[in-house]
Amino acid sequence: MNTDQMLETADGQLPENAEPAASVDEFIRELEKFEQDLHITAELKIEVSESEFDDSNLPDFIVQDLAANKPGSKNAAQQSASTSEATLKLRQEINSLEETVVRFKAERRDILERSERQAKDFANFRNRTERERHELLSAQMENLARQMLPVLDNLDRAVDYAAAMSPEKQAEIAPFIDGILLVNQQVRDVMAEMGVQPIVAIGDEFDPNLHEAVAITSDGGHAPNTVSEEMLRGYRMGTRVLRHSMVKVTAASETGNETRPN
Repeated sequence: MNTDQMLETADGQLPENAEPAASVDEFIRELEKFEQDLHITAELKIEVSESEFDDSNLPDFIVQDLAANKPGSKNAAQQSASTSEATLKLRQEINSLEETVVRFKAERRDILERSERQAKDFANFRNRTERERHELLSAQMENLARQMLPVLDNLDRAVDYAAAMSPEKQAEIAPFIDGILLVNQQVRDVMAEMGVQPIVAIGDEFDPNLHEAVAITSDGGHAPNTVSEEMLRGYRMGTRVLRHSMVKVTAASETGNETRPN
């Protein structure tokens, strides 16, 4: 290809033997062939002014593409409007998702709060039920222990009566006395397992919470306001008194005679 042909090609005119490209691929192949014929390299610079550019011979698909993407064209405006509409729709979806997330978080917080309240209510109910059950059991055991106290008193009286017998009488009824002692010890063991303990009285200071004074005496062997004699033994279960001890209490007296309190 000579120089005139190169200039003619640079002016936008195709060679006489070139046919219009039927497709993009064929057009590109034609251009590559022209570049090879014109010896066009990366260092070659061709300056074409806008007035010298002739687009009358461009392929139809290029003309349509340029017209579609030309700023201010109807197609460009439609694409811009479509993009704006898609962006607006996307923002609306994002806002809707954010509102859904906020609602789910609020519902989750409410569920957690209700769960915590229910757990606390159940714990309180369980503690209250356990406390009521324990109180009921303690009340039943106290009632049973109070009913057993007269039995224990009678056994103690039988043991004391047997101990006051003469040796000959004790020898005659030795099996009976052994049986009474055994039953008395078994009853005391059962009462001890229930938490029932006798109240210590003789020699201790009079305590109205534990003792019930039935008489006041003057006894030089004990200090004033001291239990000198136990008339009926008292018992308690833990810190609760089942029965007060009936006792005699010493008091300062000039006559030394025993007197009963009013």
